[in-house]
Amino acid sequence: MGNALSVEDRLDIADFFNRYGYLVDDNDQEAWLDLFTPDGVFDVPGLGLSSGREQLRELIQRVADGSGGHWRHQLTNVLATAGDGPGTARVRTYGLVTDWRGGGALSTFNNYRCDLRKVDGQWRIARLVAEPTRITVDGG
Repeated sequence: MGNALSVEDRLDIADFFNRYGYLVDDNDQEAWLDLFTPDGVFDVPGLGLSSGREQLRELIQRVADGSGGHWRHQLTNVLATAGDGPGTARVRTYGLVTDWRGGGALSTFNNYRCDLRKVDGQWRIARLVAEPTRITVDGG
């Protein structure tokens, strides 16, 4: 398969998503914005879609304002596969956000689906869909 991801690509993608969480939590907005392609999209179905650098800038500012520096983002179970063409990848990961104002309560848990594209040799998010996970616990 000529479009397979190399071991280096897989390691770079895992590191990419580790960096993502730290950049959000450290409120390093410019570096977080640089994780996206110029026309990158962040979509939370039912809550809103941000497209392009200025809308993404507004989104990351809302996160900073809402969290007050107390949220922690963890992206886990990163599963990367080759995309449709060279220099592309598809990624699934879990996005867990905890709020430490109340001792670490669960804030949100999302299923992330991402389309990545290499730009100047670096992975960038072309489209990220963060679908909220709804889990029902039956007491019986």
